[in-house]
Amino acid sequence: MQEKNYQSIAKDLNSLVKDYDGLTRLIQQVKNRWSSTHPDSDYKNCSLLNGTEGTKGQLKNQGLEQIKGRQTRDIEKYLSNFPIYTDWMKNIPGIGPAIAGGLIRLYYFKFVPVCKCGEELIKQDQTFWCSRCNKSVKGDGMIDHKVELRDFPTISSFWHFMGRHNDGDGKMPKRRKGVQGDWSQEGRRLGFQIRESFNRGKTKYRDYADKRKRYRENTHPDATKGYRHNMAWNETVKLFLSHFWQVAREIEGLALTDPWCVAHGGHDKEHIIPPYYWNGNEPSQD
Repeated sequence: MQEKNYQSIAKDLNSLVKDYDGLTRLIQQVKNRWSSTHPDSDYKNCSLLNGTEGTKGQLKNQGLEQIKGRQTRDIEKYLSNFPIYTDWMKNIPGIGPAIAGGLIRLYYFKFVPVCKCGEELIKQDQTFWCSRCNKSVKGDGMIDHKVELRDFPTISSFWHFMGRHNDGDGKMPKRRKGVQGDWSQEGRRLGFQIRESFNRGKTKYRDYADKRKRYRENTHPDATKGYRHNMAWNETVKLFLSHFWQVAREIEGLALTDPWCVAHGGHDKEHIIPPYYWNGNEPSQD
């Protein structure tokens, strides 16, 4: 990511993505209430969601769904600043502007909270604390942030940040009360959104997930169907994140390090799957 104008671009993209996420949560809340109060009526009859029609059948007032669509288009306009979207992600079925914007924001930018005095804030006693002012900023209004560029020199560091690493017992880590996590809860949530988006349509990543399910039937015959399903999709999300990492570094002209399985695990480089939808790469059909 080039440093030119990245401060303003990052803050605008951050605002657009967060507003989109807020709209998505609000729409789901409205749908839940509508289902409970109108069990025999379809969502299309909810004017808050779909707006109201005028006398000539044209939309008189926009609903939340129309506003969400406009927000999606606004995000896509900003994504034109990022070659990883225009040259790659835009061509991937299931990866729309909202998911792409969320992932780009997490990968490239770190939003560091700062006090009004300019000192970086630290999380302490469930609040943000300024060591220079020697006080909590709670009650001071909205917290300011400065933008820093992130760097993930290895794919494992990116997986870790996205909450896709192994916590030591063969499972993904969980949040623990009173323990400061070193991974992004937002990144973990975005990974599940990517999984669901790929699962809904016919994509090369869906094909990979199905292939891994068949493989797990042989390696874990006694495991439940749900367990094999989750294992396959976790591997698929990690594959997509590794492709994102590789394409991002290739675009920036940065070095590509070998993954752990090649550098230390004894695997050959032939086991590395190059990014789908990039440079004409097609996945194996076996």
